[in-house]
Amino acid sequence: MNLTKHPALLILAPLLFFASTPVIAVEVEPPAEPTPVEISPTDSIEAGEAEDAFKKANPCEGMMQGEFMGPDICVTCHEDKLDTMMMSPHGQVADPNSPFGKEGCETCHGPGELHFETEGNCTISMTGRYGESVEMRNDICLQCHQSDNRIHWFSSAHETEGLACVSCHSIHKPHDVTERTVQAEKCYTCHQDKRAQSFRASSHPIKDGTLVCSDCHNAHGSAGPSSLQQFTVNENCYSCHAEKRGPFLWEHIPASEDCRLCHNVHGSNHQALLNKPGPRLCQQCHAAISAGGGRTHISNFLDFDKSSPGRARFIAGSNCLNCHSKVHGSNHPSGRALQR
Repeated sequence: MNLTKHPALLILAPLLFFASTPVIAVEVEPPAEPTPVEISPTDSIEAGEAEDAFKKANPCEGMMQGEFMGPDICVTCHEDKLDTMMMSPHGQVADPNSPFGKEGCETCHGPGELHFETEGNCTISMTGRYGESVEMRNDICLQCHQSDNRIHWFSSAHETEGLACVSCHSIHKPHDVTERTVQAEKCYTCHQDKRAQSFRASSHPIKDGTLVCSDCHNAHGSAGPSSLQQFTVNENCYSCHAEKRGPFLWEHIPASEDCRLCHNVHGSNHQALLNKPGPRLCQQCHAAISAGGGRTHISNFLDFDKSSPGRARFIAGSNCLNCHSKVHGSNHPSGRALQR
């Protein structure tokens, strides 16, 4: 039969062929149910004020994927946090390097689709509410904050101890740990011994807010000891006490080696942050010194002999610094004994 003479059959022929083909049913397995994540009963973090912003165990696999909802959706439950963000560098829409210059809240917390569908759960929680590891949470911050004074974060003391960025920082609070008036108290939550030392009779002006921990230490790690801002203890001290730097014509070796040999930098019960009272401190190295002429110079303080029974071991006002006032070093031609 010549189909070219019957154009209508050319159209109907394919339809008749597929209509006669048997349909084979394929059984499709339903998607596997994700494992629910149990929320800690001690979780006291506010989830918001909206009706659907309650917390319960929900399947949270896949919260890294999904559609971005936008800050306008987030604000329906988290208006307080959004107001704070607008006052911080993170909330600057005009800055392409800012989270709000990208996807807003979801730049850090991940796409909000699953969070919305699970009625306020299943988002990337910086507090680890859904089992997020410290490394995962820190990586979010380090996407932007891995330069400048944070290049030593990896293998630093705080990173080694497993601290998260949110252990100290909170971008949703108006006064973060970077605020000088509250910084010391945040550090003291772990460093209680340093807090106690700051209340001693002689201490740096930390309580007054004139000096804060970050003036000397870099909490994110450094190339120096004890996470100091400079490479050595002395260089750190010289940043404020430049007159002690030298070089001196006559140097006092311990002073140029390590300030901590004589001073307790966080606080002391002795004047000028000294580790011990003046005479005792000097006697650690100078117990056998003499002034010539057969006189035992140090006997004024130690009473090695009975030549001066009227001189008590620690006479009021007696101190090596009464004579050797240039204890950090002297530039005087006759200053070998650090007296001038």
